[in-house]
Amino acid sequence: MGSTFFGLNVALSGVMAQQRALDTVSHNVTNASTEGYTRQRVEFATNDPIYVPAWNRAVTPGQIGTGVQIGDHVRLRDQFIDSSLRSSMSTHSEFDARSSSLASIDTVINEPGEFGIQSLLSEFWASWQGLSAQPESSGAREAVRGATRSLAEGITNLRSEMTTAIADADLRIGLQVGEVNTIAAQINALNTEIAKVVSVGDQPNDLRDQRDLLVDNLSKLTDISVTGSADGKISVGIGGQLLVDSSTDTVNALAIDAAGAATVGGVGTTIDDGSLRGLVDVRNTVVGGAGGFRDRLDTFAAALIGTVNTAHAAGFGLDGSTGNALFAGTDASDIAVSAAVIGSLDAISAASAAGDLPGGSDNAVAIAQLQFTTQTIGAQTTTIDGYYQGLVSSVGLEADQSARLAAVQQGVMEAARERRESVSGVNIDEEIADMIRFQKSFNAAARMMTTVDEMLDLIVNRLGLVGR
Repeated sequence: MGSTFFGLNVALSGVMAQQRALDTVSHNVTNASTEGYTRQRVEFATNDPIYVPAWNRAVTPGQIGTGVQIGDHVRLRDQFIDSSLRSSMSTHSEFDARSSSLASIDTVINEPGEFGIQSLLSEFWASWQGLSAQPESSGAREAVRGATRSLAEGITNLRSEMTTAIADADLRIGLQVGEVNTIAAQINALNTEIAKVVSVGDQPNDLRDQRDLLVDNLSKLTDISVTGSADGKISVGIGGQLLVDSSTDTVNALAIDAAGAATVGGVGTTIDDGSLRGLVDVRNTVVGGAGGFRDRLDTFAAALIGTVNTAHAAGFGLDGSTGNALFAGTDASDIAVSAAVIGSLDAISAASAAGDLPGGSDNAVAIAQLQFTTQTIGAQTTTIDGYYQGLVSSVGLEADQSARLAAVQQGVMEAARERRESVSGVNIDEEIADMIRFQKSFNAAARMMTTVDEMLDLIVNRLGLVGR
């Protein structure tokens, strides 16, 4: 039969179990605002019962319970919600990176605006129209030179801003690649610690929280896949290649070259989402690279330089010179007013023939009309103004679309985060309710111990005293 102290042991198991549950509630409440913390819960299970009346008898009239034990100490986490949240984080970060890079360019373009290149183009063409009315006027010639200088400076300033955006994207790519590899090393180190705890049958809940927070941060940088193993470790992959290999406890470093090609451990892979995807696109295709906004601005500037210089060189200046260029340079990187025009206003060619000097203005009219001339620029057949307007529209559309998609994904991400919070977040009201419940259970178990103690006192100290 059971020991005289049997009931005391049963009650003691209740006290210890409820104490553990109260400790867990305390841990939850104190970490309610800790980033990455997951609510924990103690799961109770009954102890193995004692057979009655004999220990060596498997089939008995009944069984006596031996109390309660802690079955498990779990984190309330849903891996499917985690996967959904991390996917939305990656997508949001991609468009957010594109949006922030394009916003500065869109601001500098300033179209329509008083100081945008479209306005400067209009002033440039208008200055030639004004010169055609007064070809001998130094004021009209100064207006042409000033408008040319302003246009050239506006184009180079815009290109400089685009170059800055490309350089900034390149710098951020380098920093974020380093961050990816640092996080991967930290995950690998936590894998080792978690496996040690799991191997002795314990639950490394707080270590897993730290690791999951690192995985969340990693998902903002690039799209990832996460697979777990029985020993508590996880492997993290990028595009099918393992960044963190839990089977060998190694980290295969991520690298991205100047062309945007990504490798993990030297093996080619793909990055489809995350801020790295957005930054690589900005650097190599959207703003930089062949067909990017900077390349298209160079194409525009080259067409402007070539078209205007060809017409200007065919005319004659007040000093009788011909063959002069109005613009110096080859594209948006070095466009400027030519040395000849900088040196003398008389080098501006308003007349179409030497015999028309000094009052000839046919060439000035021809240059003013170039704004309406259709030609092939890049892959388009359009006017100089039309090509630039198309470039502005493309920049505005890309910036607006990136900002809109970032806002949409922000909503998706917040919804996924709220779903995670509903499962894994600490609810103070629930914890207080649990605290009261466990406290009452603790008090009841303690009162049971007192009762058993009183029974034992009766048996040990007072039983058999009658009649003495």
